[in-house]
Amino acid sequence: MQLTLIGAIELIIALALFILGSVRALFVLVICATLLGGSAAINLTALGGSSVSPAHFALGFLLLRCLAPGGVGTADLGSALRGNVWLIVFVAYSVLAALLLPRIFAGEIDVTPLRGQIRARYGTQLGRILAAEPLRFTTQNLTTAVYMVGTMVMALATHAVMRHRPDGGRILARTGAVIGIIHALSGFAGIILRGTPAEAAFHFFRNNNYAQLDHEWGGFVRMNGLWPEASSFASFAVVWFVFAFECWLRRVEPRWTGAAALLLVVALVTSTSSTAYVGLVLFGALMALRTLTTPRLLPLDRLAWLSLAGIAAGILASALLVLEPALAAAMRRLLEHMTLDKAESFSGRQRLFWAGQGITAFITSHGLGIGPGSFRSSSLATAILGSTGIVGACAFVLHAVRAVAPLAASTWSRSGDRDRDVAAAAAWSVVVAIGVASVSSPSCDPGLAFAVLSGSAIALRTGGKPGDRHRSGKAAIQGPWPYPAATA
Repeated sequence: MQLTLIGAIELIIALALFILGSVRALFVLVICATLLGGSAAINLTALGGSSVSPAHFALGFLLLRCLAPGGVGTADLGSALRGNVWLIVFVAYSVLAALLLPRIFAGEIDVTPLRGQIRARYGTQLGRILAAEPLRFTTQNLTTAVYMVGTMVMALATHAVMRHRPDGGRILARTGAVIGIIHALSGFAGIILRGTPAEAAFHFFRNNNYAQLDHEWGGFVRMNGLWPEASSFASFAVVWFVFAFECWLRRVEPRWTGAAALLLVVALVTSTSSTAYVGLVLFGALMALRTLTTPRLLPLDRLAWLSLAGIAAGILASALLVLEPALAAAMRRLLEHMTLDKAESFSGRQRLFWAGQGITAFITSHGLGIGPGSFRSSSLATAILGSTGIVGACAFVLHAVRAVAPLAASTWSRSGDRDRDVAAAAAWSVVVAIGVASVSSPSCDPGLAFAVLSGSAIALRTGGKPGDRHRSGKAAIQGPWPYPAATA
């Protein structure tokens, strides 16, 4: 085990906050540490090059602070356990599956391992796509199980902190906006500073053992900021974009969340990542559906701002076509390459094969799964199905439904209650996060961002004492099962 320089710096900060700070300060530290998606706080050389991310490293201090005297109350911890019971079931079964099922079904199926290189089946492009080896228990089963426990702990800690603090919604909204702004600016800086001495700063943060990819195509540089590659950068960006946009739409910290949403959407459009475009299309489709089914979803001032942004984007695109036709043509080819041509590309066919492994694993294991960390996927949905089977898939879906609360009125329109509005923003972020991960995630672990947003959505809807809630409109009334809703 080796502590990196990033880990040492974080250790000093976390210890200072643990001793002198509050639960809220450590909570903010953990969320901000999720920005360092290409970094390692600790390298675990004994586990085949696995590592502990800065966010998971800080999470340990947050957990201890929550349980220490002066942390969150027993009632808050009990509420967190009840509110996230289906996530607990999902993770508990996943841990057992990771330890047992790869041994039970060893050798019965060929899979592409989650990490590591294997010899291709054939010395051709097809062989590289279909490269696989017999299923066996590996250190990646342990690593993935530990990371999934971290996801569960993050959701529980988030729920407890949101319930413990009367201003939890405001804290999450501002922190999410700051994360979005920093993430977008780091992406822009990575492009602008590429090839200069300042690029060394980005290599300092990309110290993880993941493959650090700097893709270029047709002269265009793909945006990855502090992350190892463009797809993971875009996956993180689109989730926080949805959260910031929904908060801005509901007038929660609009200056912060509006700025974050604007910067993130620009970063996503210019990232040249197919994951970004899938996320934007998915959210756009959801917004169109909600606009058609929910009266007065878009207030006039918000509609005016969005119209102005659309007109400005149209003018910019038209000017580009007229003034720089060659650049416009190159961008069109890039867009086609990242979208329409993706399915026929080498990586597209390889990702389709990886995703299909989950279905094969589900069938081979008779619905039990073959254990988290047993194979590489490119879809959260098939990874969960193939790794955790029927039990894990059902538990995960029930947790997601509880977080989204599709029958709550506040999910669909502004409530006038800040906590409920932030909960709704987190809920739509969960929906988009699952959608994007279902076309890009290599593992069945939904990740810390999912844990923060789902835990917050459940906690902020559960609410606290009436006097603790921030109301900016009419009083909330009881909505349909399973959560109290609010109407503006």
